[in-house]
Amino acid sequence: MKELDQEEIAKRRGIYFQGFGIYGGVSGLYDYGPYGSRIKDKVTDIWKGIMLGEGNIAEFDGTSITHVQVLKASGHYDRFFDYSVECEKCHAKYRADDLIEKRGVQAVLDKQWLQDKILELGIRCEKCKGQLGEVKVQKLMFPIEQGEGLDPLYLRPETAQGMFVNFKEYYRFFREKLPFAIITVGRGYRNEISPRRALYRLREFNMMECESFFDPEEERWIREPEDSLSVVFLTNDGREIKTTPRKAFASGMVKSQPMAYFMGIALKFYLRVGLDLERIRFRQHKKEELSHYSTDTWDAEAKTDLGWIEITGIAHRGSFDLRNHIKSSGKDLYAQRIVPKKEISRITKEIDYEKIKSEDSKNSAAIITALKEGREEVTIGDATIKLGKFIKEKEEKLIVDKENFIPIVIEPAFGLDRIFYSILDHNLTRREDSGYVVLTLPRDISPYEAAILPLMDKKELVATAQTVFNNLLAGGFSVLYDDSGSIGKRYSRYDEVGVLYCITVDYESLKNGDVTLRHRDTREQIRIKIEDIRDYIRTNPWNGKTN
Repeated sequence: MKELDQEEIAKRRGIYFQGFGIYGGVSGLYDYGPYGSRIKDKVTDIWKGIMLGEGNIAEFDGTSITHVQVLKASGHYDRFFDYSVECEKCHAKYRADDLIEKRGVQAVLDKQWLQDKILELGIRCEKCKGQLGEVKVQKLMFPIEQGEGLDPLYLRPETAQGMFVNFKEYYRFFREKLPFAIITVGRGYRNEISPRRALYRLREFNMMECESFFDPEEERWIREPEDSLSVVFLTNDGREIKTTPRKAFASGMVKSQPMAYFMGIALKFYLRVGLDLERIRFRQHKKEELSHYSTDTWDAEAKTDLGWIEITGIAHRGSFDLRNHIKSSGKDLYAQRIVPKKEISRITKEIDYEKIKSEDSKNSAAIITALKEGREEVTIGDATIKLGKFIKEKEEKLIVDKENFIPIVIEPAFGLDRIFYSILDHNLTRREDSGYVVLTLPRDISPYEAAILPLMDKKELVATAQTVFNNLLAGGFSVLYDDSGSIGKRYSRYDEVGVLYCITVDYESLKNGDVTLRHRDTREQIRIKIEDIRDYIRTNPWNGKTN
């Protein structure tokens, strides 16, 4: 039987398609169409519902444009790059490590190593077989110029940093108690060298991210990890074990209880949106794979027609982000814990007004202003005055029962576009008898609950079908109306996009006030009174694929 072509079906049926198609399209930019937009929104709503159902999680909606100092503190400004190589003949551009790994060699992310290995393996341009040029560093962030003399801004490469820089706002919101988490849904931007395969590698992509914050002395979520769903865990030392997140933590395979907990949350989410857990695994990063901020990372991977692809990364970011933002901004991003009362010494610095008056009363105003601005020296006339001597230190004895600490962070980051791609891959199938394609989506993410179809484009049938259509709309149902083409072609049309029911108005409907209601997966057809359709769709257990 002919293989399914997800991209062809998605484009033809309005699920997703390449952006700016009338101008030839742009690699790495894809749009969601009328069906895809609804499916994507429902997937997002389910994720948010599961996460917010935890009770100590709140939402964040931040800007896509990011201050350069944020990216310097996070490490992205200096470390967020790939190695590219360009064909000297046709100027096609590739990721150097991708070319090497296609030859079955594990790439080392070092410029000279990559250059030498390309020469050693005799790798040439995949398009024209031309000679490849020099391996170069390509920055992955998109800059936005503000104007002359101003620092550039950047389109964010991840949504996480907005949550970190606003940590203190959420710490107050949660009444200064840990653990808690912040979630956001938004877009990220990466100047990929060789974006490919539709939704797999994009320049503009959708993310659903969660940042959870813990006292490092009590790294534990408020509930235990999931113990009813099992998948394969592939460790960085090569072990492959099928188990539950709770058992993976109890055995020491997963070292962090919150990481195991969010693995369980991920599995429940995948099940809700129609992913086949037999084609899901958790793979632990090897040391050389870890991001600059991570001490341990497990990727949830889905097996698709592209092979195993990462759909979620669960990373232990430690205190990396908050610590760097404290250092870079000088602002308080600490949490506090209760400790036994103790006496501490605190050194404070203040302006020594008496010394300024006695040593340089003539320039006292200028000196005081400069000190308040935090300057180290001030030039007055031809003289440059060092200001450190006008600062005095004062020691205070305090009794405290709290101490500051920097929270650690566990980050489950879900790639919405890759999850979407995997959902279609796991649910697009051909009927064995007819060869027709059907998208067997769970009820919760079906783009529409029903399509209303007059048997033919006849006035009396159309009038009744429109009545059924408007009645369901008024009842809050998501429905479509379609009178174009044969009834068989219309059934096939809505099977391919995952619509749950097709409701056909025929000549029997005009006599008896009933319709034919067809189930998507089983193709079972029943007759049902028009006035009973609402209750049936709302309450009847779906007898195809279960929710």
